[in-house]
Amino acid sequence: MRKKRVLVAKDKGFTAKRLLLLLGALVLVAAAGVGIFLLVRDRGTFGTLSELPFTADDPWVYTGNGFYYISGDQLCYYDLANPENASTLTLSTTDVSLVSSESITAIYGGAAVHIIGASEMIDAGGQVLSVACGTQHIAVMRQAADESVSLLVYDAAGTLVDSIDSTDALLMNYGFCKAGDADMLWTLSLATSGSIPVSTITTYTYGSAGASMSGVITLQSQLVESVCFTGNSLFVVGTNHLLRYDKAITSEAYRLLVYGYRPLDSTSGGTKPLFLFAARDAQTLSSVRLISVSEAELPDATARNVALPEGTHSCFVIGGRFMAVTNDTVYTYSASGTLQSETALEVPCDEAIKLSDSRILFRRGPQMRMMVLR
Repeated sequence: MRKKRVLVAKDKGFTAKRLLLLLGALVLVAAAGVGIFLLVRDRGTFGTLSELPFTADDPWVYTGNGFYYISGDQLCYYDLANPENASTLTLSTTDVSLVSSESITAIYGGAAVHIIGASEMIDAGGQVLSVACGTQHIAVMRQAADESVSLLVYDAAGTLVDSIDSTDALLMNYGFCKAGDADMLWTLSLATSGSIPVSTITTYTYGSAGASMSGVITLQSQLVESVCFTGNSLFVVGTNHLLRYDKAITSEAYRLLVYGYRPLDSTSGGTKPLFLFAARDAQTLSSVRLISVSEAELPDATARNVALPEGTHSCFVIGGRFMAVTNDTVYTYSASGTLQSETALEVPCDEAIKLSDSRILFRRGPQMRMMVLR
């Protein structure tokens, strides 16, 4: 009968060390595997990335459900829900601009405006300087032959419903927001004829009852840099203050000092409106200031400065949080400025653009990709 071979270690201490080293290596390998798993899982949790059919060199607009873009002489629509169901329309000229909301898309150039889906082209009767889209209406900023500037408001079928003539004040900006079932148009004008500049924000409501002026806000001794509408409020960012007004009656509720900062972005997608600022005299974007406020009579504000990661090229507030983007990483912070996660990008990016509170566009050279956040 063959004897069983028994292995005997000559140096038991050395063998124990080897076993410990082996166990340590296995633990490191397991930890690395868990780290890789967590990184992959983290990416999947963070969002899904998809290629887009146009480049950064093509004119494009985001509609909320897809993209209109111009490629050559073709106006193309890319439906996010059904990418295979792309549509195209041949343009008579490519010297045009695109503008869109979640409900209406328009294309304009020269004196002409065309609302996608409308049967007739709009002749604005002068040079179209810009267009803004609401839910059911568009506003056209037109310069006539005598150089006077007017805002022309059309419904979705292209029918003129209102005309707002310019005054001695300079029209600086305008846009739409929702007001129940109606569209609310806001305009920002600046008068400089007096000893101090006067900014005026005027709102107009377009609904089933027709057109009506619904509110006027006047600010003196500071310039208005940003106007933001939320569910119940109108927030105005001036060179000195962040002010909240009740949207229904445009009465001031409170103001917060923001002197020395310039606005970068805002969102109402979280539990409280969130505003992003940078130091006005900063030569590079190395830090930002987050301010969250309430939609009540008292601000209940929280403000915090956040140092940005080295190499940050894009930052924005989105869905109640703050994101800073470098070439290869997205850093996500809470509304109070606490770092929550770092997500490695599968494809490096040169720029990140917020499309909505759930979608981000990443540009790498001319190539475009979109991420749907989870």
